[in-house]
Amino acid sequence: MRLIGLTLGMLIAFASLSCKASEQKTYQLQTSVIRLIAAPEEHYDKNIVVDGIFIGYSENNLFFDERHAEYLLRPMSINVLDDSEDEEGSLSVSMCNGEWVELWGTFIKAVDPDVSYFKGRLVVDKAVLHKNGDTCWQRTKPSFLEQRK
Repeated sequence: MRLIGLTLGMLIAFASLSCKASEQKTYQLQTSVIRLIAAPEEHYDKNIVVDGIFIGYSENNLFFDERHAEYLLRPMSINVLDDSEDEEGSLSVSMCNGEWVELWGTFIKAVDPDVSYFKGRLVVDKAVLHKNGDTCWQRTKPSFLEQRK
């Protein structure tokens, strides 16, 4: 009888965890760097997934392809913000740097898009390496967007 009660308790706990997992952020759109550059307004405040070559450190940009990344052709990239509290845990110094990745995040309007060629920024939640499908970086705390809600 105790075993049945324990098993039932474990099932209820698992079910409640499953419900919390289903409340996680959903991503509405898979898009490209080119679409984000060409029509950023179509993507503002949307949770998206986008592929590209990520270059971190002083850049923090997702480039359309390897050639654009190699020559740091910024107009062919989008700006990426991970808002990590320290450099050690940042996307910039992760295994994602210099790699073909899939970034998951929220695309927001740039603070002053008339001053820069960046019309928007990707507030990233997660990064996955294309070469092996491994998650190379993931947010550990809510972003400033989530904290404002």
